[in-house]
Amino acid sequence: MFQSFRTQLLASHVGLVLFVVAVLLFQLDRALADDLGQKLDQRLEEQAKGAAQWGVGEGRRHPEKIASRLAAITGNDVTIFDAQGVVSADSRGTDPGVVDRGPEVDAALRGQVGRASRVPRGAAEERHYVAVPAPDGWVVRLSAPLSDIAATVGSTRRRLGVAAGIGFALALGLGLLASRVASRPLRAMTEAAERIAGGDFDVAVAAPSPEEFGVLSRSLTSLARQLKARIGELEEERAHVGKLLAMGREFMADASHELRTPVAAIQGYSETLLAGGVDEPTGKQFLETIHHHAIRLGRLVQDMLQLSALEARAGDKLVKETVDLRGVAELVAETVEAAAVARKVTVSVDGDGEVLATADPGAVEQILENLVQNAIKYGREGGRVGVHVAREARRAILTVEDDGEGIAAEHLPRLFDRFYRVDPGRSRDKGGTGLGLAIVKELASVMGGSVRVESEVGKGTSFVVELPAAS
Repeated sequence: MFQSFRTQLLASHVGLVLFVVAVLLFQLDRALADDLGQKLDQRLEEQAKGAAQWGVGEGRRHPEKIASRLAAITGNDVTIFDAQGVVSADSRGTDPGVVDRGPEVDAALRGQVGRASRVPRGAAEERHYVAVPAPDGWVVRLSAPLSDIAATVGSTRRRLGVAAGIGFALALGLGLLASRVASRPLRAMTEAAERIAGGDFDVAVAAPSPEEFGVLSRSLTSLARQLKARIGELEEERAHVGKLLAMGREFMADASHELRTPVAAIQGYSETLLAGGVDEPTGKQFLETIHHHAIRLGRLVQDMLQLSALEARAGDKLVKETVDLRGVAELVAETVEAAAVARKVTVSVDGDGEVLATADPGAVEQILENLVQNAIKYGREGGRVGVHVAREARRAILTVEDDGEGIAAEHLPRLFDRFYRVDPGRSRDKGGTGLGLAIVKELASVMGGSVRVESEVGKGTSFVVELPAAS
């Protein structure tokens, strides 16, 4: 492509030069021939008129002498005609019957200046004739060969041809140089385009000028940057999608595992009851077990549906209004009072006065309830659970802490993963679904907040929720 462009550019340049040179040579050739012809015609006319005046008096007595003398003075052939158009004398001594008489003589006999160019009888070269009227109706005609003009034109034409050849050589050299310079940015852009096509987007084409090539160079550089950015985004999206697919597979596997236990228990105990032969106390125990697993199964399904809705951005439907975090914390403390009394846990709420957040009140209540319930269940029996509210700059802070056994550091990074349990057996015994903290994280995220955990073995655990503060 580059070579064809360069060849076309050079060909167009050379073609234009050739066309211009050809037109100029043609015009110069025509102009030179016309100019020489006009000058010859004017010279012959002036000489003929002078000869007509000079030869008056003795022209009729000695026309041969007058014709020869005029020919010697003017350097041209002279022919004298009488008033009837008959040849009286010719400077070349030609027989009067052979002398060629043309329309120029007829014009002079009518009192006009006659002129004509032709090849006379018996001659091989073209001549130019000018005839003028003389006194007493006589006519004086001068003629000169056109070969001198042709020779001059031919000599000039040869010189112009040499000059044109030199000019063409210079034009060709300049064309090669110009095509090389003009195609240099195109070469750079072609190489850049090939690199982009090969997947290398770290290209920067220097803009040679503010003209078209410069605009194209900047556009190509901008295109490379945009493509690099877009491909980077696509790679990130692909990685994200891959991560989501992996999480989905993991979620299905974990969900299947979690569902298998209650379903198997319900199926086994119900089949035993249907088979009969179970006494009443045992049957009641079986029914209680079935009821326990049915409740657990219902909670698990409900939590899975809620988490799926949040991840599908159904959380965008949450309302955003001003929420008094201390008021919500006190309401949750009352809600979990029965569970706290059962484990002899004290739940307290404190904080820096009224702390307002821009959030969904229902979602904030669910977050607090999940965290406080977890603290009561997994904290130390007879211990303390504290809810603290505060404001830092533009963030409203909720902290739920207990004085339980704490969580080992290796478990903290995965604590908010779905179905992740520090102690799986103990968590299931307490009715947990393994989705509570994942729901807390999603609820905080869709409200523009975040959640983190801080824990140390033997010193308790703290969950810190940050939400946008109300202005």
